[in-house]
Amino acid sequence: MTMSDALLAQVLDRLNAMDGTLRLLVEGQERLEREQIAIRQEQEEIRKEQQEIRREQQEIRKEQQEIRKEQQEIRLEQQRLRQEQDSLRAGQTELNGIVAALLHRQDETDAKLEALAADVHQLHQEFASLKQTVDRLEQKIDSRYEQLTAQIEDIKLDLNFIAHRTVDNERIIYKLKEMLFR
Repeated sequence: MTMSDALLAQVLDRLNAMDGTLRLLVEGQERLEREQIAIRQEQEEIRKEQQEIRREQQEIRKEQQEIRKEQQEIRLEQQRLRQEQDSLRAGQTELNGIVAALLHRQDETDAKLEALAADVHQLHQEFASLKQTVDRLEQKIDSRYEQLTAQIEDIKLDLNFIAHRTVDNERIIYKLKEMLFR
């Protein structure tokens, strides 16, 4: 074997070694590209989840606005009921005055007194019915408020989870970049 044969053998050995190294580098590059694609897919999923959360937040805001509107309607209804109650109380006061006057003429107005007593009884029933309606409305408001509070807490927990997950993904991306550019 001559010197040029030995030199040629060395060059071939080095080329084979470089070919193996190049193959390893290409495989590593392909693996990194696959990992990058997986990371991009995860990021896209996270973006979709964030969009879904934003949509849910908008729905909750709409529900809150509806509840506020319902609360305003309930307040107006309560105000109307209070006015009716004041009117009923004024009517009761007037009836009491009439009853005092009627006591002086009891013989002539027994029939009228019975009619007034029936009216007062009906007013009491209406008052009790109105009070039950107000109680039901207050219970409905309390129930809606608790539901919204629970939904808001769930959303806060979801947002915290997504924030932590995003930080973890960014940390992984940073590590991959460092490994890639070393």
